[in-house]
Amino acid sequence: MEKSFARYCETGLRDTGIKDLAKACGMTAPNFYSYFDNLDQLIVEATEHCMIKIENEILSQAPKTREEIPAFIEKMIVPSRDFHSKEYRFMYQVFASPAFLEHGKRFRNRQFLRYRKYAEEMEKVLDVSWYLILEWILNLEQAIIQYALWENSNMYALQKIGLENMAMSMLERDGKAPFSKNWSDFPAK
Repeated sequence: MEKSFARYCETGLRDTGIKDLAKACGMTAPNFYSYFDNLDQLIVEATEHCMIKIENEILSQAPKTREEIPAFIEKMIVPSRDFHSKEYRFMYQVFASPAFLEHGKRFRNRQFLRYRKYAEEMEKVLDVSWYLILEWILNLEQAIIQYALWENSNMYALQKIGLENMAMSMLERDGKAPFSKNWSDFPAK
């Protein structure tokens, strides 16, 4: 899957055929089909697998203390552009297309639940409510993806400042809700 995903990221959906994918994986086209029912299944599964791998890489480096948050912001945004821009572009190409939109929605929901689980785990460590951590994670994710997609240094600078300010504000609240909201309405499953 990873070799197929890498090939798609290099050449795009339109310019990648089964022979290209089989060659990239070191096999024949007929043998390649024995692993997947069709190319759509491969596209969805490979995209999900590889994007979860990137997400896990980022979460493995996520801050474990309040003091690590500023350095984490700095160390995640630029490297994601340098190492994952093609992957993010391809993911959006796939999951925003009408053919795969429902798969994209399900992927994003599962992703949200993984982020929520991490936020809940960090609640006691950071002494901040999980929903504030989740808000910050979602903003960080958008900053990482936007910079990787568009490589706009002005956007990066503004998003970095925004993330730093949001983190300071989140930590200064010490877990107090910014406004009254029933956070139990967020899906947990």
